[in-house]
Amino acid sequence: MSLQVTLKILRSRPHQEQRYDTFDVTVPDAANVLDAIEQAWAHHDRDLMFRHACHHASCGTCAVRINGREKLPCIAPVKDYDGGEIKIEPLRNFPIVGDLVVDVAPFFQNQEASDFIITRPTENELDGKAIAHTQGLDPESAPTVPFNRFENCVECGICLSACPTMSADYKFFGPAGLAAIKRQLDKTTDANEREKLLHLADDEHGVWRCHSAWECTEACPQSVFPAESIMALRKEINAQRFKKFFRL
Repeated sequence: MSLQVTLKILRSRPHQEQRYDTFDVTVPDAANVLDAIEQAWAHHDRDLMFRHACHHASCGTCAVRINGREKLPCIAPVKDYDGGEIKIEPLRNFPIVGDLVVDVAPFFQNQEASDFIITRPTENELDGKAIAHTQGLDPESAPTVPFNRFENCVECGICLSACPTMSADYKFFGPAGLAAIKRQLDKTTDANEREKLLHLADDEHGVWRCHSAWECTEACPQSVFPAESIMALRKEINAQRFKKFFRL
């Protein structure tokens, strides 16, 4: 079964006036919006600029706004839009390179400043009993297996696009960057490293610039909960100030 879809895509190039182009495409009923964008590129306009990679929400590369909301189009089913026109625009609060492609360099610079890495330390959380059960083995004799896992954050930039503070202050460290600082704090007990990270967050363009709109957490496709991380950082910074003030 196929679906007839109308895409309304914002087109933009440096030094050119923005416009919306409309594309009528046919996709399978199980298609996601990224599939429809690819059809528009393949059959209508090879000049259309967009990014994609994994097609299953692991890389964050394809992030755009769909009908005004930040989404990963690789996991946004076309049928959720009830056959109506689907408006697709680039993320906000980033310089536009062309069409749906934005310059994410400042975002990655903040991630780098927080020393954020995409893998967590080894965790003894993978229960060998579950593996044994799938293989028909004795679950009681199965060990707990240490493993490394990826962070939830796929560095898509959606939280920065949804954030109203980013629209007002381009120097704001951003929800993802501050959430990365919180994750790094959770990973270390080194006093010098913790002081460095808290100093990075305790800035006029850091946690105190956040307006507590919680739009970042609402939009995040991977349950990173950046707003909660920002609130936790504020709490920890205030606790440190309290200790220093009273010399505890």
